[in-house]
Amino acid sequence: MAFNPVERSLLGLCQHWETFRSDASKRLLVWQVQDNAVRTLQCFFEVQKHETALSTRDLFIVFDTPFENAMQFSRELKETLAGQYDASREDLEQEGIKADWRFNPEDHPDSATGFLQGLHSFAAKYHDVAGHVAAVFMPQQVADDTAFCSWLTRALSVEMPEYLRLVVIDSHETPRLSSLTESEHPLIANASPKIDALAIAQQTFAEEGGVGSGAVFRNILMGLMTLVEKGSINQVKSKATDAQAFARRQGWADQEVVITMLVAGAMLKEKRFDDAIQEYQGARQSAVQATASGHPAGQQLVLQTWFGEAGTQLAANRDVKAAECYDRAAVVAQKIPDLILAIEAFRMSLFCHARLNNRDAALERGRLALALGERLEPEARATTTLPMAAIDLLRVMEPERVKRMEAIKQQQEVRQEDARVRAEQQAAGAEDAQESQALRVIEAQLEGETAQAGQAALQAIEEEAGAGDEAFRRQFTHARDLLGEAWPLSHLVAAPIADTAEASAA
Repeated sequence: MAFNPVERSLLGLCQHWETFRSDASKRLLVWQVQDNAVRTLQCFFEVQKHETALSTRDLFIVFDTPFENAMQFSRELKETLAGQYDASREDLEQEGIKADWRFNPEDHPDSATGFLQGLHSFAAKYHDVAGHVAAVFMPQQVADDTAFCSWLTRALSVEMPEYLRLVVIDSHETPRLSSLTESEHPLIANASPKIDALAIAQQTFAEEGGVGSGAVFRNILMGLMTLVEKGSINQVKSKATDAQAFARRQGWADQEVVITMLVAGAMLKEKRFDDAIQEYQGARQSAVQATASGHPAGQQLVLQTWFGEAGTQLAANRDVKAAECYDRAAVVAQKIPDLILAIEAFRMSLFCHARLNNRDAALERGRLALALGERLEPEARATTTLPMAAIDLLRVMEPERVKRMEAIKQQQEVRQEDARVRAEQQAAGAEDAQESQALRVIEAQLEGETAQAGQAALQAIEEEAGAGDEAFRRQFTHARDLLGEAWPLSHLVAAPIADTAEASAA
């Protein structure tokens, strides 16, 4: 049977899994992959739900529960396990499998041990029909890498039968589980499957053998994107020349813009700023032509070239030119209209003018950003860069006051981190507890200390803002009205006074 590139990558994961499964001495598999391979892993786990040539005949239960602290994580894992089982009862009955497993999450402590007790119970019930049972941890967020690793280590201290396994995913680019992978723990197996989503896509398009100019160009473009990531600049330019010639013959001005922007990005990566700027300017000419010919995305393409050039000018420390480009981007964004990118353009222009000590120009851009923010729906404002623009505007008005606000945020985070560390240590000490009361007390104390630190910081921020001059107070109140009570604490960069002073001196 012939497999396509995606299927071949899944087959490779099957082989990795089978190697781990065959080692009866291991219980936890740490799969370290490139960031762009996560979707492939998700696909692998989904495929395991079906009987195919790519099935391992084992059961993978995927948990994407965020890790805030050990107690919350354990509780939500138990609840998810119970919920997934309840949702599958009808399917089990249809397959002739008794759906009579009983599990009450509240009967087990909110700990790694408590979760493993439930998982072990489930696996013991169904491993004869499900094969090996694997809990796969792919948390959406991890608040504390050390605490997460500690939780996994405690999970390994629970005796597990050979048919029960754990899997956790780590990033190759930004590893977070080094304390596990470097621990030489006898129950841990480390593996690094060679999966590159971009290469898989390129191979897929090439093997599909589509006909027509669209299929040909798609393959050319995928090859160019691969070279931008992994090739030399000369290879990128050579491939781009071919791609440009093909797009020009087809009259695809918009694709000429895309190609040129890719080349510009490659130039910027190599810090060839002047060459990158020239490419962005050339891309703008193509974007203008696309707009003139009635292309529906023409103005958006023009906008992207202004942002690209502005970022390059800024990277080259040409703040005056960068500010000019951001201002032009703001004009185009408002014409589209794209208020979110217009706000970002004005915010970055503010930033550039602040670096140039052009106070009045910076203030003007900040106020323009906030004026655009007023036109957005209230719930949408916090999802843009408007909160940052408001802080940057206050920073221009009274920089030392905003530094003190950042120090307040730093103090809040230190207090909350200290509380979390204490709670994690206490939770680890209570791991063997067979009832949840002690753990609930620890978690309640953590929640209380976290809330107290937040309230104290909020009060200190308001007092600091209230001590500002009239213009500062007015601007602070206006921004708070736009962005809600969580601002500015939610967007201040935590920094102690000493650090910000040293940064300014530098």
